[in-house]
Parts: sequence; structure tokens; C-alpha cells
Amino acid sequence: MNEPKRIWWARPRKLCALERPGGGGRSHRPERRHADIEYLKASGVHTVISTMKTRHNLEAYEEAGLDWVHLPVDEDDDGVEQVLKVLRRKLRRAGAVAIHANRRTDFVAAVCAAYLEDAYDVPVDEALARAAEAGLRPAR
Repeated sequence: MNEPKRIWWARPRKLCALERPGGGGRSHRPERRHADIEYLKASGVHTVISTMKTRHNLEAYEEAGLDWVHLPVDEDDDGVEQVLKVLRRKLRRAGAVAIHANRRTDFVAAVCAAYLEDAYDVPVDEALARAAEAGLRPAR
């Protein structure tokens, strides 16, 4: 089973950030979406948090037996805080949580970096560097 493109396991087996499963925008492929969702399930993901404005993929998560949360937030500090509130709650459960936007991965990388700083004292710059090494495109 292939790992999805542009995925970062911020906390292995607990939290990952990625682009929209199947790819974003016009490059989206349903067969890739299916493979990406299967990878997430096999990796222990129980909940997918989508920060996209649209509701794309939510039905596919439900059909795959995954819980999902749709949080179409503004990609600013308030949006990060809104997602962190939900993320902390979902991470209490055994298993993993995946978070994605559409194609861009800077916002979800920032959310995970903020979580790592808050929960584990990992400096944001260090976390964002790890995200970039994994193929995400975080803004600095």
C-alpha cells in the first residue's frame, strides 16, 4: 500500500497532515482517493478533519467507516485555534487523526506545528521543517 502524496506524520500513529486524499483541485483522482483513504484506515486513522470550504470527500470517508469533521475555517490564527480545539478532543481517543485542506498544505502543517508546540514543546520552526521534509509546503 502506497503512502499518499504530501503526508506528514506529525506524531507517528497519532496525527498526520496531508493534502486532500485523492489530490486537490483539478488533479483530484477518485481511484487515488480510494487508495489514500485505505492507507489512512490501515494506519489507524479513525477521524479525518477537513478544513476545506467544500464538502468534497466527506461521503467517501463515511462509506469507508471513518469519522469526519468538516471545519471550513479561515486560515488565520483564529482558524488554527478552532481546529486545535477539535483536534485535541479527537486525539484523546485511541488511534490516529488525519487533517487536510484541499491542495495547499501550509495551513494543516501550521495546525500540527502549533499542536506539537503546545503539547510537546516542539519549536514551531522545527516542526515546520519536518513537515517540509515530508513533502508538505508550509509557509514560514
